[in-house]
Amino acid sequence: MTGCLFGTDGIRGLAGAFPLDETTLVKLGHNIGSLAANSKVIIGRDTRQSGATIEKQLARGLAKKARVYSCGVIPTPGLAFLTRKLGFKFGIMISASHNPFHDNGIKIFNHRGEKISNVLENKISARLKSVQKTDTGKTKITSINPSPEYMEFLQANGRGLMPGKTTIALDCANGAASLIAPELFRRLGLNIRTSHARPNGKNINAGCGSTYPQTLSKLVLAEKADLGVAFDGDADRAIFADTEGQILTGDHALYVMAHYLRHQEPRFNCRVVGTVMTNLGLETALAAQGMRLIRSGVGDSQVYRQMKKYGAILGGEPSGHIILKHMHSSGDGMLTALFFIKALEFFGWSSLDVRRQLPLYPQQIINIPVHHKKDLAGWKTLVYAQKEFTEKYGSEARLLIRYSGTEPLIRIMMEARDMGIIENKMPFFTSLIQNEIGA
Repeated sequence: MTGCLFGTDGIRGLAGAFPLDETTLVKLGHNIGSLAANSKVIIGRDTRQSGATIEKQLARGLAKKARVYSCGVIPTPGLAFLTRKLGFKFGIMISASHNPFHDNGIKIFNHRGEKISNVLENKISARLKSVQKTDTGKTKITSINPSPEYMEFLQANGRGLMPGKTTIALDCANGAASLIAPELFRRLGLNIRTSHARPNGKNINAGCGSTYPQTLSKLVLAEKADLGVAFDGDADRAIFADTEGQILTGDHALYVMAHYLRHQEPRFNCRVVGTVMTNLGLETALAAQGMRLIRSGVGDSQVYRQMKKYGAILGGEPSGHIILKHMHSSGDGMLTALFFIKALEFFGWSSLDVRRQLPLYPQQIINIPVHHKKDLAGWKTLVYAQKEFTEKYGSEARLLIRYSGTEPLIRIMMEARDMGIIENKMPFFTSLIQNEIGA
């Protein structure tokens, strides 16, 4: 075992293989239980078939030092909410987010419902390496019903929406949102058309959800909906589609919400946290309205840290992770959807108006599978080519090359006022990387 087990969003891998094998999971549970100091730990999971087995293996290690509770299938933000609300020392979410069913992962939350720090992640990883054998306790898992408190929280933040005014197409990704989102929207009197809300353990994110926007586009057009909403497998992110089936990203959501907060929320300090992937068009549009975009590294945990540093209450990623810090300690797809709809109603905007309000710069992202991760800072040919690109195009274009924190991929993101720049330059960088480290 080498390095830190944690990537940009917890531990992730193939279910049953390291680091999600039985031995490692029992050790992980034991280490978290030791940190909990005989306190309560709650576990939740999404709908993938490996979740229940992983829960039992973690609980075997946890039970030696902690009291273990399970809330079963729940969205990641629901688990974070219950961790804080019900006084648990840690919350452990079993999910691989938008990945296919055969993957899984572990996300750990502290007693405030925040993802644990990098320091604690490194500490847990180091302790796992040093432990050869782990004694386990008598496994006792106490089940609790997660629905009342979390549903009440969501309903409270959805009050004031106009019942029946808008037809909304929901894509629940056959994930954790399937058990809550349709009922939530019905309770609020919203007119919904639901799809991909029949999880069977293997169909989570299968051609649906936020990573398959084309599915949402088709759904909106087929249902003649006013707005489309797609969640990912653990429902901590949401993307949207307008009535013409055009996708609205997390950048569009941040734009709409920033304007709403500026009118409605005294705690909003006109600072919005995005990431290095956030579109230049959003930064320009916010600046024109006297608001500042602050960029963080990729990952909602990095966004959250920057929000705390700058006192921001709004932050997020183009992928649809949106954090409303004055409401929740975690990105929440359903809360995002409710807030987005509420903002549109406040301004009297249709979904089509959002694209008109925020013209984004053309952007292309290419994911290249890699057989090994070469040090990018020491790759002289690539460094020189990036420097030359930046010097030539200045503020007219951006280039970002980074490894995925959850998959064996390298991502090339290029964005420019003129699509011709991307068409001219992207093939060079793609070819350079594929020839050197492409799988």
